[in-house]
Amino acid sequence: MSTPNAPNAGKHPASQQGRTPSQAPGATPSQLAGATPPVSTPFSNSAHAAFSPRGGPKTSPQQFKKSPAVSLLGQLPHNLAFDSPSTAAALGLGGPANMSTHEAMEGFQDMRSITRDDDKLNRLEAILEILGRKKGFVSEAGLERLAQRYGFECLSEDDTAPDGRKVRMLIIAGSSTSIEITMDNNIVHSVNLTFPESSEAVVQCMEPAGKIMLQDLLLAPNQSPLTKTLDKFALNLERLTTLDKLSIMPAFDCRAAIAGLHASLQALYDWDLARAGEEGCSDDVAPSRVICARHGAPVMHAHDRVGLSLRYWKEMGHLPIQKYHKTWQLDISCCPLPPPLDPMHPFPSARVSDQWLGKDIVRDDGMGGDAKTFPLDWQEPEHVSLPASDEAKNNSVPMFEGDIPTGGPPQVSFLITFDPPIVLSSPDAARLYTYTGAPLPSPPPQTTFDQIVFPTPAGALQDDPSENRVIQRQREVSVMDMERQFSEKTHLNSLYVYKHIYSMEVKEMVFSHPKQLIDMLPLLRQWAFTSMLLENSFGKETKEATLPKKAAADGDSEQDQLSAFLGLTKATKTSASASAAVDPAVDLSIDVIIWVHPIPHFQVKFPFKDQGANITLQILENGIVDVTDENIIAQTDNDRVTREILGKVLEQMEDLSKWVEWIRSRLG
Repeated sequence: MSTPNAPNAGKHPASQQGRTPSQAPGATPSQLAGATPPVSTPFSNSAHAAFSPRGGPKTSPQQFKKSPAVSLLGQLPHNLAFDSPSTAAALGLGGPANMSTHEAMEGFQDMRSITRDDDKLNRLEAILEILGRKKGFVSEAGLERLAQRYGFECLSEDDTAPDGRKVRMLIIAGSSTSIEITMDNNIVHSVNLTFPESSEAVVQCMEPAGKIMLQDLLLAPNQSPLTKTLDKFALNLERLTTLDKLSIMPAFDCRAAIAGLHASLQALYDWDLARAGEEGCSDDVAPSRVICARHGAPVMHAHDRVGLSLRYWKEMGHLPIQKYHKTWQLDISCCPLPPPLDPMHPFPSARVSDQWLGKDIVRDDGMGGDAKTFPLDWQEPEHVSLPASDEAKNNSVPMFEGDIPTGGPPQVSFLITFDPPIVLSSPDAARLYTYTGAPLPSPPPQTTFDQIVFPTPAGALQDDPSENRVIQRQREVSVMDMERQFSEKTHLNSLYVYKHIYSMEVKEMVFSHPKQLIDMLPLLRQWAFTSMLLENSFGKETKEATLPKKAAADGDSEQDQLSAFLGLTKATKTSASASAAVDPAVDLSIDVIIWVHPIPHFQVKFPFKDQGANITLQILENGIVDVTDENIIAQTDNDRVTREILGKVLEQMEDLSKWVEWIRSRLG
């Protein structure tokens, strides 16, 4: 059947955000002032005001500050309670001196009821927020509600299946996107995703997205239709919605811009694969090496996600890619252009091109040498210039703020979403933002690295920031000896946080050129490997240590132990061996000191021969492990193991416990 276009499609000229003032009947100038319409929320307009738990206009902070009650409350000592007689006297609500306490407290009844009402309203808002996260269940009505929630038009009609059965066809239409969903008794059978105004190349690039959305709606084997939710489908529909709303057809198609990035990144990936093969890397391992050590691997519509991603790290990077391997990637999409920090130098808008790289990928500078040393031949495609709207042509000056009287670039930018979010020190986070020129969050978050990676559990006492934090975890480790026999051992891993370094968790960032993504990959891999090392050694696969504090074992405080590790004081025996002596169920205790500035460092101590092992290593860019100091090689007769080999083994094992066991079995 024919694919319907969006209502009123093509009746109005292109504008900066897909609709001109004439396309919004009844719109006021204030509503048209912004270049990007505000996101609709249940309480964002007067039509929904009746559903707001607050039920009316909220008092502004300025009005609250001017309240006489606040001025009186500001004079109260912090330890006074509202229900105490002293508080009533301080507020002057007690009346004459001979007034009873009961009468004095009557003035607080209204204040306490307001407080209780606010608590109830806050709880109600929290409940509504939780309910708003639910996307509903797969059905015709559920799909219609979800599509309308994202601003699509919906049309339902009867249709006939190839076998002659009567089915329902639900058509979800945007400005340049159409989704046809065939259902029989609210059970989805097919999904047809089309882009009527896009080029053939864009249609072919986006075609697999329809298969992913169909899988989001199909029932699993033996699954009841009553339990099939729209959660996965909603995530992919939201991604399509973003590209649909920001596209200004036919002048600027966000999907074409994404497809162009994919074409250039794919050409770079193919070139990397060829170079890896020439260097002797096998065909099954080469993709992993390109992901972890070169320019990453672009994937389109993979891992049940609609859209483009650039993979830059994976666990077990020395092994072929497997489905169960965790990957780190940059999800690439579009977003409204951010406001410029400097009006004279606005952030560059998105461009549509598949020629971001030259035909030969690298640029020969005439100096000779290996192709790996040549710089990439990045290009600068031309910016898109939108046609002026009819209103702009008839006016020499803009009618409203945001209107452009002549052709101009689209108010759209490229956006990367870090999956998973990357945690790194504040100086390196600032460096990450310099690659793209994106503005830093303001004000910068005041959170330490350890609190982001290992947040304090809810209800637990917060750690004193003036003290060195200690995290103890217990885990079971499968160990293979020299005869390739496996055994299970219990480790007690203790992590000492040396200095609290302010850090950031970066989730998304705008960019304007793919070379900016390639430039940041070595830094991202450095912190991705650091987070993976901490997760494998102290994360979810471990459990809370059941042993008492180490101070009970050797009589030293944790601060004394940390000082001993750093060489500031002398210790008669290591805390690791002392901890193991507390509970015979622990086969080995490992003490690790971490500091993350200027780069991530680890100092690892564990029982080894007579002197014990003391190894210091640092994580370099691209996730390379550099062993800077150790005392174990001198205690052995094995001259084949070097510091470089120790670093390579940890890069492959990605786990401090397994690495320590390898050292003890090979060198102990």
